Amino acid sequence: MAPPRYGNQSINGPYHMQQSHLQSHPSAHQHGALPPPTHLGTSSFGAGGSSSASPFAMTGNLNNGFDRTMLDGSLLPGQIPQMGFTRGGPVQGHQTFDGLSNPLDGKDDARIRNVWKHNLREEMDTLRRLVDTYPYIAMDTEFPGIVARPIGQFTTKADYHYQTLRCNVDLLKVIQLGITLFKPDGTLPPPDAESPQRSQFHPTLQPTPCTWQFNFKFSLETDMYARESTQMLIKAGIDFDKHSKHGIEPNAFASLLISSGLVMDADVRWISFHSGYDFGYLIKLMICQPLPADEAQFHTLIEKFFPALFDIKFILKHAGAKGQINSGQPLTQEAAMMVQRTMTKSGLQDIAEELGVARIGQAHQAGSDSLLTGQVYFKMREKIFSGTIEEEKYRSQVWGLNAQMPVTATGAGGQGSSRDFSTPHMNGATFYNQNGTPTTPQTGNIGMSGGQGGGGPSSHTPVPSQNLMGAMTPGGFGNFQYQRQST
Repeated sequence: MAPPRYGNQSINGPYHMQQSHLQSHPSAHQHGALPPPTHLGTSSFGAGGSSSASPFAMTGNLNNGFDRTMLDGSLLPGQIPQMGFTRGGPVQGHQTFDGLSNPLDGKDDARIRNVWKHNLREEMDTLRRLVDTYPYIAMDTEFPGIVARPIGQFTTKADYHYQTLRCNVDLLKVIQLGITLFKPDGTLPPPDAESPQRSQFHPTLQPTPCTWQFNFKFSLETDMYARESTQMLIKAGIDFDKHSKHGIEPNAFASLLISSGLVMDADVRWISFHSGYDFGYLIKLMICQPLPADEAQFHTLIEKFFPALFDIKFILKHAGAKGQINSGQPLTQEAAMMVQRTMTKSGLQDIAEELGVARIGQAHQAGSDSLLTGQVYFKMREKIFSGTIEEEKYRSQVWGLNAQMPVTATGAGGQGSSRDFSTPHMNGATFYNQNGTPTTPQTGNIGMSGGQGGGGPSSHTPVPSQNLMGAMTPGGFGNFQYQRQST
């Protein structure tokens, strides 16, 4: 059964309409503002201007006349023709379901498809059909920040980062997942990649998307989050009320993802940027249990579900640290200068601007970020790697978690490692919670562990070069302690 349709004419709920009322109601009384029948010669109504047939008759080509699913009781009789005129064609299901999306009106982001619980299966079916032709998947997530840090002794800084990732992913829920499909040459699916007849909701006015933005169930009333992060997402246009009412159930998504052909296939490449948290949330969804305590087990899961994973930030940092690409090929002068400039930039947007890639859509929304991630990857391959990336050299390397990252002789300030040990948030950016506590709605705030009982000026792991230590947890940078190994 089609989902209920709510009109855009100030109707707040479903209105039930008897078919007998519709058939007996004179067409002349539908609405005083309607034009005379001679003005109804549009292709939408399947009749010429001279046709005497009523465009609202119950016979004839209903698909061309109007969306027959509008007769399910969602609209008053007089508003069916109104919507036919104001929209200029059939109403799209994904556009009218409680106003979950704006109409696809030809804007630059028209091919970023919002996916909610009502169209999850339909869009996953589309992805399943396209992935063989478009086997490069650029991915990004939006999640509610970082609210906890581990306490104790850690063998390496990478171990500390993984334990930070693990406790936050286990505590929190993912809000959005964006994925964008590409061919191996970097081209996107064309607007007509899928046959319109395959779609449930009259696809004649909607092109095949290149990006899918999955919106998960999340409530500011019951779920934990970092306030600064959710405020940033609200400014970016994320509607948490819709996420609470119409968001995708994580288990429903995970079951479809596992059987979709997008995961556990070495021929499918996953492209990401500073993506430890991104893949942490996806793995948590698919295994339906907390992440493993040991980082090595986490990497085993990554290789199982995402056997061909590539992290743009790792690839760029590796090229900058070594001064070469692939198997010892030296960087060109232009590429070396470009890599040198990107080494001082941590965010995806900064690197995109350096490479000359323009964003489509809204920043800090997973769909737009995933599209930008994929475009940056292929532009990086073209400008820095001369068109070829030796995949075995960079496969399954996640920036911020892998201890085997090479070290340069001179890092920032002329000494130390070039490796960035900041705890990532959205696309590698680090956000600091100024009140020292995560947000736990309706139950008060949970104090963070700290040297003074929690509540230092910074509750997230700061970048080492910044003087933001505050009341750090044991194991925080600056007071970092390596566990002594018994001999």
